[in-house]
Amino acid sequence: MVVGLLSLSISSTPLALGYDPTIQVGNTLMWQIETAPSDAFNMFYTGGGDWLAQNETPFTFYISSVSDDVLGQLSIGNVSVQANDTDIAKDLTLGVWGTPTEWWPGLIVRNTQLAIDDLNETAYASAERVAGNYLNGTMESSIDTISLSSGDVTCIVFDYEQDPTGFGEPQRTHLAYSLLTGVLIEANTSYSFGTPYELVFRFVGFVTTTIVDLTADWGGFLTYLGIAGGIFAAVVLLVFWRLSRK
Repeated sequence: MVVGLLSLSISSTPLALGYDPTIQVGNTLMWQIETAPSDAFNMFYTGGGDWLAQNETPFTFYISSVSDDVLGQLSIGNVSVQANDTDIAKDLTLGVWGTPTEWWPGLIVRNTQLAIDDLNETAYASAERVAGNYLNGTMESSIDTISLSSGDVTCIVFDYEQDPTGFGEPQRTHLAYSLLTGVLIEANTSYSFGTPYELVFRFVGFVTTTIVDLTADWGGFLTYLGIAGGIFAAVVLLVFWRLSRK
């Protein structure tokens, strides 16, 4: 069932781990939520607790580490939690929990040709109609241009629809990733096992973030206090010396 993509020319120089250079420690990514679930859902895998967000509000991901996965601070609605991108994908349903193949691309993917090919192959495998895969269904991928306020973005787009389940509403997930940066540009994912879940959002851009190093700041502050204390002591001694001369 794997559908191969035409060879793509991805115009960026990836880091050693296959991520775009923009995916580096200290950068913050921001998305705008268009539709959020009306009920709170538990963030079991990230440990963030029950999250609830409003429509037309932003959420951010501050990158704190880049290795085999991307680790960072996710802030969405009432929750702010340090987590890796795979666990975030599971909690927000940004992928397919297939058996035996899971597919959790999440907020950021590697953008090398090899990584994109693997991403595409894994997506189809997660939806395979094989025994035991209750998330079997239809997976389609394509290359498309998505327009943002900042300009047009060439993306690899995935559209998944779970086969009818006999209960609730099957999962439907649309994910589009920039071939330039690997960032999730737009998402629309929904399902219902009794309580409807729907999350729709679009990428806004990279945000300049100032992170305060409390250790460095306190060190500087203590140094300042030491200098100030020394000056104060010198003044006191000078005054005492002058008084004693009188």
